Amino acid sequence: MKDISANFLRAFLPAAALVILGSWISNPAHDWQSWGFAFLLLAAYAWILGSQLKSAAAEALAQQRYHAIFDHSTVGMARASADKYWLEVNPALCRILGSNAQTLLGKTWAEMTHPDDLPGSLIHFEAILRGESNGYSMERRFVCDDGLIIHTFMSTYAIRKPNGQLDCLAIVVEDLSNWILAEKEWERSAKTLQRFVDHMPGTAYIKDADRRILVAGKGFTNLLGVDPRQMIGHTSEEFFPASIGQKIAIDDARILASGKTEVIDDSFDGRHYESTKFVIPRDDGPADLGGITIDITARRKAELQLAHQARRSSVLLELPAKAEALPECEFMQYALEQAEELTQSRIGSIHFINDDGQQLELVAWSNCTEDRECTAASASQYPLSEAGLWADSLRQMQPAVINDYAAMPCKPGLPEEYTGLKRLLSVPVLNAGKVRMLTSLGNKPCDYTDLDVETVQLISNEIWRIVRRQRTESALRLAMQVVNASPVVCFRWSASEGWPVVFVSDNVKQWGYTSAQLIAGTPSFSSLIHPDDLRRVSEEVSQKSAAGLPGYEQEYRLLTAENKVIWVVDRTIVLRNEAGDIIFYDGVLTDITERKRQQLMLAENLDHQQQLNKRLEEANNQLLQSEKMASIGQLAAGIAHELNNPIGFVHSNLGTLDGYVHDLMSIISAYEEQLGAPADAAHAEIIRRLKTEYDFEFLEKDIFSLLGESKDGLSRVRKIVQDLKSFSHVGEQEWQEADLHQGIDSTLNIVWNELKYKCKVVKEYGDLPHIYCLISQLNQVFMNLLVNAGHAIETQGTITIRTQRSGTDMVSIEISDTGKGISPEHINRIFEPFFTTKPVGKGTGLGLSLSYSIVKRHSGRIEVDSQPGHGSTFRILLPIHPSPETQAKTPETFP
Repeated sequence: MKDISANFLRAFLPAAALVILGSWISNPAHDWQSWGFAFLLLAAYAWILGSQLKSAAAEALAQQRYHAIFDHSTVGMARASADKYWLEVNPALCRILGSNAQTLLGKTWAEMTHPDDLPGSLIHFEAILRGESNGYSMERRFVCDDGLIIHTFMSTYAIRKPNGQLDCLAIVVEDLSNWILAEKEWERSAKTLQRFVDHMPGTAYIKDADRRILVAGKGFTNLLGVDPRQMIGHTSEEFFPASIGQKIAIDDARILASGKTEVIDDSFDGRHYESTKFVIPRDDGPADLGGITIDITARRKAELQLAHQARRSSVLLELPAKAEALPECEFMQYALEQAEELTQSRIGSIHFINDDGQQLELVAWSNCTEDRECTAASASQYPLSEAGLWADSLRQMQPAVINDYAAMPCKPGLPEEYTGLKRLLSVPVLNAGKVRMLTSLGNKPCDYTDLDVETVQLISNEIWRIVRRQRTESALRLAMQVVNASPVVCFRWSASEGWPVVFVSDNVKQWGYTSAQLIAGTPSFSSLIHPDDLRRVSEEVSQKSAAGLPGYEQEYRLLTAENKVIWVVDRTIVLRNEAGDIIFYDGVLTDITERKRQQLMLAENLDHQQQLNKRLEEANNQLLQSEKMASIGQLAAGIAHELNNPIGFVHSNLGTLDGYVHDLMSIISAYEEQLGAPADAAHAEIIRRLKTEYDFEFLEKDIFSLLGESKDGLSRVRKIVQDLKSFSHVGEQEWQEADLHQGIDSTLNIVWNELKYKCKVVKEYGDLPHIYCLISQLNQVFMNLLVNAGHAIETQGTITIRTQRSGTDMVSIEISDTGKGISPEHINRIFEPFFTTKPVGKGTGLGLSLSYSIVKRHSGRIEVDSQPGHGSTFRILLPIHPSPETQAKTPETFP
């Protein structure tokens, strides 16, 4: 305003002076009309001048404001001419295009536009020139002088003259390069996530809070035959059958509401699946749901088969004892019912077959058959010609399986009172090329499998073997009253050179010999014994005979006439005369080749079980290592902090030491100069001044203090690293004597940063001996309990570690805290795998479960006392010297 007034006065006063002077000269009479006209003329001039000055000021102000916006805008702004040249550019546009204003003003925007974008830009520009448009906006790429391509969003507006002709273009340019890079990065991340999901085992997916699918792995193609891309935006109910779809929806809603990870088993389309579902928190809204579904049909089948084989082995092992305790009929009924149970059958029977193979004898019929399925009173014996399809296994001499009996065209051989046969399994037992026994089972709820056939065959073979042996032994016991021999091959040989045979039973022909041949010594009995066993057998007979034993038992191999090797058990009675001299050896030979074969099979099965045990142990070690590494990962920040403190002051001390060394070198240099020159007071004064200036007395003392502190800091670092290294050695499976106090201290050193800000740790160590243990695994237990104790204390509290002997052969370790305690509903579940009350990401739920297993492996026990609001105490009791059986335990034998 002041500038306008000053400009007005500078322009108005000279004009006013000229008008007044002219009026004075031209009007000597000085009449008032002349002066009034003059003043009127001055007023008009003043008004016109004032209006012009105000207009110029307003225009200057507008121009000033325009440049304030134009020059300081964060987006590019420019004016361009009708021939496409830049007329004016602001600094932001220069920065975006990587050039200066002088260079840009010599170019057109068209020559800087990317060739692919230029045609579209020219179309819009020509429309403005024709007056068809007053502006346009579009994404455009500019090519900088160095070849760099800049992505922009450009808005162009036409500024026209009063006659409508184009005056210039107002252009606003926004740099999109960072946005484009961010968009590409997002696309790259999305593709990486999709590849990750596609290559995960099984089927992986991510859903939003409304349970709509956001990401789906290619596993859905195999599971549902659906392109995963078609599932995006839809719910699982739209692709799965109603029942399983509803269950999935209920499970998803529950997990999203609880925020807890769950492992869920489902069955679909005849297969078994295991789904791990978990919540994925988001910063910008409700959490998402993630899941991985794995087909565990094969694993489930293997588990069931393994359990079945274990139960079957147990039955086979107990049959001999049952045979000794029960009469034959009850034993066969018991064995038949065990086969029924293992195959889930509802009916069962056992038939013996006569020597001619045409007559069947019913010898056992299970109680379930009589009580539930059949009211018929069939004959105990009948010919094969009257037997139905169930006897096909006898006719064909191989197992017969019929899983749809009702659909069979011919079903003879069942009484009319029989309620109905649905499925049938019939297995023959062959001996010497003939069917000797037939076991039939039926009406399993589902189809019979090869495993069922194998099970019934093994049990039937064992039944026949036991019954045959018992019957044979029973018959031969009667014969022993006459020949005082065993139930198999009976013999008597003379106590003379070559062991000549005096008597041998006729059934020796089963080995290809006749009684007459052996009595004649062609061949001799000694030549029947396998050459590798002959020396041992001879020595044992001589030793036992010399010892005066009344009899003995041996196992060795015999050679049959066909040169076949068989195993026999030789039970011999030594007969002596009145003088005590041996005259005869009476004995029986029993073929135990089958038993030896079964022993070999059992040994092979045992080896297989040991291999499975080894694999389970390796899996347990991996789980233990994963939990230990997860624990170390959670404590990594604290450990880094503990390492940083001593490293920090060591670094600081080294800086100070560097200054001290420079000061010492200055003093030493002064001494060296004095050594090279005659001694005088000036040099001595220089040295005294340097020593005073650098505070030599303090430096002399402090330098060793710095070194001591630095060594202490480095010792702390080495101690933490050693403790961490010792703690992470989960693979150490060697039992050795170890100091529990040292293990607790090293573990406490690792977790100290997790505890020190809110926990006071009190150690009440008793006098503990070294115990025999796996110390690296016990350190894992200590760490889990200490970290849990720290998490239980919300603000400030105390953790007490108390050790003492418990009795004469046990030690006790107690870890108590004054935290919030464990609620009663959780106290019985804390040792369950994957059970945790901590929020997602805070714990795996495996810590206490693994701790429990480790303590059990040491034949110890772990106890817990807790009061909500007052704290918890975990007590570990361990033996000082575990038994050898404990040290040999593998993880799968843990209780």
